Amino acid sequence: MSDFAFAPELTGAPAAPRQSFWRADVVLMAAAVFLSPINYLRADFAYITLSDVFLMMSLVVMYAQGRVPLAPFGQVSMAWYCSVFLLAFGLLVSSAIRGDLVAGLTVVGQYCFSLLVVPLLLLQRSRAEVLFLIKVFVAAMVFVMLHGSWYMEFAPKDFRFVTPSGRMSTLVERENAAAALAAIAITFSLWLYFTREIRLLMLVVLTVPLAYGLLQTGSNTGFFLTVIGAVCLALFSGALRLLLGMAMTAGLLVFVTILWGEYFLPDIFVERVMGALETGNMDEAGTFSDRMYLIHEAYGVTRRTIWIGLGADQYRTISAHGAPVHNTYLLLLAEGGIVSLLGHFGLMATGLMIGLPMMLARQTRWYGVLTITIIIMLALVQNGLAHFYARFWAVPWFLALAISLAPADDTEDEALPQS
Repeated sequence: MSDFAFAPELTGAPAAPRQSFWRADVVLMAAAVFLSPINYLRADFAYITLSDVFLMMSLVVMYAQGRVPLAPFGQVSMAWYCSVFLLAFGLLVSSAIRGDLVAGLTVVGQYCFSLLVVPLLLLQRSRAEVLFLIKVFVAAMVFVMLHGSWYMEFAPKDFRFVTPSGRMSTLVERENAAAALAAIAITFSLWLYFTREIRLLMLVVLTVPLAYGLLQTGSNTGFFLTVIGAVCLALFSGALRLLLGMAMTAGLLVFVTILWGEYFLPDIFVERVMGALETGNMDEAGTFSDRMYLIHEAYGVTRRTIWIGLGADQYRTISAHGAPVHNTYLLLLAEGGIVSLLGHFGLMATGLMIGLPMMLARQTRWYGVLTITIIIMLALVQNGLAHFYARFWAVPWFLALAISLAPADDTEDEALPQS
């Protein structure tokens, strides 16, 4: 047991009874979670990843076992389903009227798999199973970062995992997404430590490859997202010692980085992130100016797509850059109209409705803290994404919701006494 008592409501709790993780559905879900960030392992003919195969196998097994939950989101299940319907309806109607119906069905199918099937498999599990799967996801991201670091060091010209500009994209195949997932994994790791699920030594073992891999992506998004995740954990916990400890650690890191960062930080991070931080000139932050151009372009487009959008995957056909705007909110408004955007906001709001009551109750505060923190991180990172139906976004999202939705039992009531 760790002596790091930043989660006082957990201190002195009797050990929960050990649960077996050798059920077929748990093993299959562990494989699916581990493979979820490995986007490289996917089919050529459609966006079907190896993780999806294990997800479907798990669905079949859970259905045969009678374990598929009827209301995975608990009392707010109807709000979630209505939000998914709005998001899908806006994209389908816009695709049928102004775009390409086949493309619309394809994109909506991806969203429905991520937003309807994946939560059926992850939510309403016991907290012990959810904690296990969170640890599996963190282990997967450590593997992904180590894999990318090896290629950065020994095969920097292998453009499957390293971009021509020298940024690490690793098995995620997207440098900014890899950095954002590393930030989420670091946040998960910190939370596991604060709740005494792992020791300090294990925290260091996990965060060192995650942090170094994040630096090698040269991603401003991932860097700031990591800071936001740590700050949210500290603020929402309400633990003064944690706030002071993290503030002192952050100050020390900033001091060391400013004075000696160029001697030990990866060159790509110094070039893309440190330069922008030191000068305040965001034009030095890689593709920032190109993204801002697409955002300004999208503002003009959305004036004509409030009610009926362009249709799914059609923004690239009218863009001067031939690419979708890297802002999920603007992209949904442009391609699906206000109906799809409202559906997306409904998904975020439903997550908050799940996490807030848990965070406000002392017994379950730390569960709610993780849920709200991950939702905030995902809401922010979508300012730099196009569509977000990839399973490597869905899995950490629903793991964060699952920890708050896990059914309570008598043992847990004893383990989390109010103080």
